[in-house]
Amino acid sequence: MMHLRFSLIDAFIEHKEDAHPQEVMRALGITYQHSTPQSMGNQWWFWNCEGNTVDMPSYLTPLNIDDPKRLIGFGLNADQAEMIKNYTGEKL
Repeated sequence: MMHLRFSLIDAFIEHKEDAHPQEVMRALGITYQHSTPQSMGNQWWFWNCEGNTVDMPSYLTPLNIDDPKRLIGFGLNADQAEMIKNYTGEKL
C-alpha cells in the first residue's frame, strides 16, 4: 500500500483529465482508504492505495509521508490520521 498525490493541474494540462479525482481513481482501478482534498496545492491526497499503482499516469505520484499525524490540521483530524496510520488493509 502507498499514499498518492493527485495533481489537478498536471492531470488537466498533460492529459486533459477533468473528471473528479475520486472518479479517476476508480477508473484506474485504484482503491484507497481515505482521500483528502488540498485546495491550496490543487491536489488530492489518497491514503493507503491498493490496485494498479505500477502503471500510473504522471499526475499521480507517491506521497512520502512517514506519519500522517504530522498533517493534522492540513485536511486531517486526529482520528483520521490515526486510522490511516493503523490501516491494515482489512475490509470492514
